[in-house]
Amino acid sequence: MLMLLSACSGKPSSTGDELLDTANAAASAQTKLFDGKSNLLSDSENFPAGTSVCDWTAMAFAMLGIDEDYDAYLSALQSYVTEHYEADGYLHRSKATEWHRIALTVMALGGDPESFGSDANGNSVNLIADGTYNFGGEDIGAQGNNAYIYALITLDAGNFTVPNSARYSREYLINALLENQEEDGGFGITKGKSDIDITAMALQALAPYSGQSEVYSAIDKALSMLSEAQNDDGSFTNWDNVSSESCSQVIIALCSLGLDPKTDERFVKNGNSVFDALMNFRLSDGGFSHNLDSKESDAIATEQAILALCSMIKARDGKRLYDFT
Repeated sequence: MLMLLSACSGKPSSTGDELLDTANAAASAQTKLFDGKSNLLSDSENFPAGTSVCDWTAMAFAMLGIDEDYDAYLSALQSYVTEHYEADGYLHRSKATEWHRIALTVMALGGDPESFGSDANGNSVNLIADGTYNFGGEDIGAQGNNAYIYALITLDAGNFTVPNSARYSREYLINALLENQEEDGGFGITKGKSDIDITAMALQALAPYSGQSEVYSAIDKALSMLSEAQNDDGSFTNWDNVSSESCSQVIIALCSLGLDPKTDERFVKNGNSVFDALMNFRLSDGGFSHNLDSKESDAIATEQAILALCSMIKARDGKRLYDFT
């Protein structure tokens, strides 16, 4: 049964806050992974805007309030969008998540994704329209459930209005995702086999709609699937691989639903919570490894861990991670 509980309590502070201190240490480790400079976001050579790990890292830094040059990154990201639109007329023909990731980054950094960059005719680019409700490719679903998931997350991150004439409505995106739920309650990139990370991401997208009975039922089934899949140490095995990223995505999903990753009994096995499992991947430099055998911090694992920690911090104020309203 899906039970929405109050998440972490208390307020983050500059010192003495375990979550905030851990996230800040991870951010410091992430900076060192690239070039070690304090102004990482203005270092376009080592930290290019428009690339996946850099965009997610910039987003995580902004949520933490790290002292960085966000204007420089927004400017570089705007140039990236303009260059692609002037050359091709779009960011990617089939991957709608290119728009979604960049739009989320723009919002996190204080920009306007509905007017960001320009096309070959000098017209302003609307990342929200082009990447979600009026996606210009053959079919937004060509990328699989990822596109439905992040289209919903992006629309709700800024509470954007979808025109009645839009190609894809919120209802369409929700129903398309629900239709692809597996018998075991999980979700995969495409229908056929559940994936831990995609299931967690689907929960993040569906969380704002948990008041709808059909969505509520789907969320309940997905939570049961994840709970049953959890290992005794609190981690998850996805495609024969135990990774920190799976823990991070599940934490974000639970916080999106108002559930505490440290104490929710469905996600504590043998006394080990999913949060405990994520901390097992933390290294001495403050960064996070991809798997337990690695002794080196991984850029993707670290940015996802920072986002997971941010989700727990934001949940204490009753907010979802991707809420930029």
